[in-house]
Amino acid sequence: MLSIGLMSGTSMDGIDAALLNTDGKTAITELGNVFLPYSPELKILFKAIEYAARLAMGNLELAAQNFPATLVEHLKNSLGLPDVLIASKVKELASYFHQQQNPAVTFSQIVLRSTELHAEAVQQLLKKTGFTASEIDVIGYHGQTLLHKPANKISLQVGDGKLLAELTGITTVNDFRSRDIAFGGQGAPFAPLYHQALAVRDKKIPTAVINCGGIANITFITGEDPLSVVGFDTGPGNGLIDQCVRQATHGLEYMDFNGQYGLQGKVHNEMIAALYQHAVMLMSDNYFTRRPPKSLDIGDLYFLPKLHELSLPDACRTLAAFTADSIVEALHVFNKIIPKYIVLAGGGWNNPVIRFELETRLKRKIPDKIAIMTADEMGWNSQAMEAQVFAYLAVRSLLNLPISMPAITAVSQPLSGGIMHLSPFGPTEAVAKIL
Repeated sequence: MLSIGLMSGTSMDGIDAALLNTDGKTAITELGNVFLPYSPELKILFKAIEYAARLAMGNLELAAQNFPATLVEHLKNSLGLPDVLIASKVKELASYFHQQQNPAVTFSQIVLRSTELHAEAVQQLLKKTGFTASEIDVIGYHGQTLLHKPANKISLQVGDGKLLAELTGITTVNDFRSRDIAFGGQGAPFAPLYHQALAVRDKKIPTAVINCGGIANITFITGEDPLSVVGFDTGPGNGLIDQCVRQATHGLEYMDFNGQYGLQGKVHNEMIAALYQHAVMLMSDNYFTRRPPKSLDIGDLYFLPKLHELSLPDACRTLAAFTADSIVEALHVFNKIIPKYIVLAGGGWNNPVIRFELETRLKRKIPDKIAIMTADEMGWNSQAMEAQVFAYLAVRSLLNLPISMPAITAVSQPLSGGIMHLSPFGPTEAVAKIL
């Protein structure tokens, strides 16, 4: 099937869209991808609805009701804006919706805009690849994660799958995580089965795939049986670094672009020790001592106030080292099984400091014969991979194949998932055959 995958991650910098031709197993051909960046105003607004959803513990009605107040609170607490600048910033954000006269931006407006932008990303991808909507079998629409609390049976991704199918004219699958959580799973991570499919297709086994986004996660592939795949979140990716830069620049910058700050800084090892103790505590339980399967929400990362005592370069360098060290420590779970390849995927590896810190630590722990390479160097597509995951899973969902596994999400059994919304023009021939 021809399948488009859409992904907007926790960094909220934009939307990745990717087109695959796949059977949902190991036949995978990449046909193109695009990236639709968010404006500075949208980056703040999307983080604001995430903040509101977290305060309301996933109750969207309450989050929407309290949004005007929580937007102000987000600007003060998350971006560090002084009181005298709050009103002008709210007015500036309202101007994105052309509301100079009525600066009350609503929660629902922002969610609707997210869905509309995903439809725009689909149109850009179709234009780039030369396909028409009628030729595409399915869209895998992840939606924007606002809250992930599997212990509370919550994994909240907003975005209207039915509306996206109507806007694009393409059958859409969304809500990939709910069924896994209902059956006792963590609802994350969902990339490992796609990583395995690529490794099997390219005969690259055993392989470890380390994905670095806002959260970092690892997939360990030792064979072709999906039941043999292990995957879990290792800890922070670039999430704490992003938070550090946002706070230090009052929201003018959203990441340590190309490691510009971290490259000038030095590692404070005593701070890394403190981060291990306090940065990721779930219900008073240190995440790093938990056995996998396990997963994290971006809001689970605690930014130690003491980091503000460091210069911005030193804080970014220390947080990059912490990310790298926690990934390497996670490799201990695999005991004596040594991969032939370690593949680095995700936008976090665009930060050369994280990669340098990782490779320095890996070389102390593993033999030189292991190849450490980016997904691009492996012949895969690092920028598009997370979007490709949901193109792949959408096809598996239509075929009622498992999209989550016990050794990955701790679900009780291999499980399919996702909710289908038919195109208003009806299914393609390939989809009609399996309905």
